[in-house]
Amino acid sequence: MSTWPDSLPPFLWGAATSSHQIEGDAQNDWTRWEDAGHVARLERSGRSTGHFANPDPDLDLFSSLGWNAYRLSIEWSRIEPKPGQFSGQAMAEYRHIIEKMRENGLEPLVTLHHFTLPQWFADQGGFFGPRSASHFLSYTAYVVDHLKDLVTLWVTVNEPIIYAVMGYSFGTWPPGETHLAKAWRLTNRLVRLHQKAYRLIKRIDPKAMVGLAHHVVYFAPYQPQSPADRMLCRIIDYLFNWRFIHKVDAYQDFLGINYYTRQWISASRGLAPIAAKPGAKVTEMGWEIYPQGLHHVLGRLKSYRKPILITENGIATNIDEERQQYLITHLAAIAAVQQEGVEVRGYFHWAALDNFEWAEGFKPRFGLVEVNYDTLERTPRKSADLYRTIIELNKENSGREPIIVPSTFQ
Repeated sequence: MSTWPDSLPPFLWGAATSSHQIEGDAQNDWTRWEDAGHVARLERSGRSTGHFANPDPDLDLFSSLGWNAYRLSIEWSRIEPKPGQFSGQAMAEYRHIIEKMRENGLEPLVTLHHFTLPQWFADQGGFFGPRSASHFLSYTAYVVDHLKDLVTLWVTVNEPIIYAVMGYSFGTWPPGETHLAKAWRLTNRLVRLHQKAYRLIKRIDPKAMVGLAHHVVYFAPYQPQSPADRMLCRIIDYLFNWRFIHKVDAYQDFLGINYYTRQWISASRGLAPIAAKPGAKVTEMGWEIYPQGLHHVLGRLKSYRKPILITENGIATNIDEERQQYLITHLAAIAAVQQEGVEVRGYFHWAALDNFEWAEGFKPRFGLVEVNYDTLERTPRKSADLYRTIIELNKENSGREPIIVPSTFQ
């Protein structure tokens, strides 16, 4: 049974960003990671897109592109630059951004943690620190208390599994550790942290809708005829995709899903998935383009009986025709699964703007809006026009019928 409130638009059409990726340097662990030379081409986020210094033109632009929603994140290190010392000025800046969104008819979906940590928090051991939960909950309470009159939809943690794997297993993100057991322990800590944050937010604002943004991959056995590949695929699929969702099931008012790709599992090649088979169509990130996987994972989520938001879905490419095709095929997958009774209530394309793509730096281009990093000029791509057309086709959708998606993109 749906729990989607009448106070929200029946279907959310928008795009997503994260604070550090569009705001650039702050007093967080990623700034220090970049300074240490861990990013491709030794790039630093710097001013990035310059959004934090001048957000209003971007929000006007997003509204003009037909969106009725926008997903953003709060930069914890701006809000709490020192432990227990909260910046009223930074909070006022974020409040202004969200007030401006409201003026432009953009429903905010606000993420509290999108990969970055204040440097002081990282120095205390990050989420392994002895007071990590109390610090995060204090920050959460401060933000929610200041924005509860403007924000209904909250994401506590973005992609907790990716955060654990990249920082504590692969070591390519801060803190750069390579301990699989520690990554596993971190996922358990993040389960408990989310549960506490969920209860806290609901106490501050009982009307709030609280969830997570889960990164979900469609895993498939590399050799379908191989029992070992099939077995390992089932194990990895559960541990990566479904274990976390299952453990926090009672602490989610909606399911936030980030979907990008299919990956292959081969028992003979070890635990690391294979990004794509030879000849597959891939993005600039090397990720296979496979919209059928989105249909599959959404179908499996039907049993949770919760509204679903696609909190991220997009492509890194310099060829905008590929972005247009990606947009149509993935929205068509959503429409198909809606016909099967799955309640999808929103789609946030990744990303609103070209931005700083973590360890890959500025090279990947994900934005519906192109950013010239020299001049900071914004130019909406044709894919943004296509998206506006699709939104217009669905303006009368009540949220109870499948979205309408055109079959062509030119």
